[in-house]
Amino acid sequence: MLFVTACLVMTGLCMATEWTFDADTELLPRAQWAEQLALSLLPAYSLAPDPTPDLSQCAQLLEEFANNSATLSNCLVSMARPVRLCQHCYKEYGELKATMSKIGNPIIQNSTVTCSTILLRSDRVQVIVELNDFFGELWSDSKCDNCLQTNSTGVLNSTSEFMDSFDTLIQCFNNTMKEPPISSQGNVSRVCLNCNETYRHLNNLYNDLEHKNGLCIDLEDAMNSTRKLWSKTFNCTLPCTDTVPVIAVSAFILFLPVVFYLSSFLHSEQKKRKLILPKRFKSAPSVANIQDKRN
Repeated sequence: MLFVTACLVMTGLCMATEWTFDADTELLPRAQWAEQLALSLLPAYSLAPDPTPDLSQCAQLLEEFANNSATLSNCLVSMARPVRLCQHCYKEYGELKATMSKIGNPIIQNSTVTCSTILLRSDRVQVIVELNDFFGELWSDSKCDNCLQTNSTGVLNSTSEFMDSFDTLIQCFNNTMKEPPISSQGNVSRVCLNCNETYRHLNNLYNDLEHKNGLCIDLEDAMNSTRKLWSKTFNCTLPCTDTVPVIAVSAFILFLPVVFYLSSFLHSEQKKRKLILPKRFKSAPSVANIQDKRN
């Protein structure tokens, strides 16, 4: 900034004063001489054109992002019901993130020229940025990273174990309902008997994953649908292992009012007896005195 200011000051001085150009004392036009002097003092890099990214490469990245977005959208919608998007769409989501990384990386090695200026910040709406943020927010709300390996390279073993147990339970439901009924109630009660152990195992896996923060939308949706089938459709209940302690504590709490009122009643009766007995003792001597006077 100081350098430019000095050039401008020198230009003004040159225009206000006559300067000789050579030994023949021919005057160079002041404006032309000042322009040549200012250009000679400017650094060479300032005259170089600004670097611009290769439009063909940026167009290729834009097409790649469009294809990745379409593929990911198709996968998310296809796996929306039942929800299995974390297990089946992680590859498409990874490809979308890779394309966004390419857009922000330099096109040429050891260069600062990128396509982000043209593709991401060239308009007010910023369609690519908004679309990428939408996919990222959906992925984060689904907590898919809890069910995937590092860098989303595959599904965790715990997630696969849970889904295998879930498939086994659903198969037990279907097989039991296909059997001929054994009573007037049909096969509903037999589902509770045949599939009880499998359901308990699945429920324990879910509780363990919930404690370890290993749940995603796929597992939550699978367990919610299973519990609805178990409780509402088949009218089954999961036996509680703490039934006896719960009943004992409940009975003790219910019995407390009875103990309270009974103790209050006995305490009040005791006070009544203490108040009545002294009166009887006082009346007995008085009667004896009256009898002595008569005699």
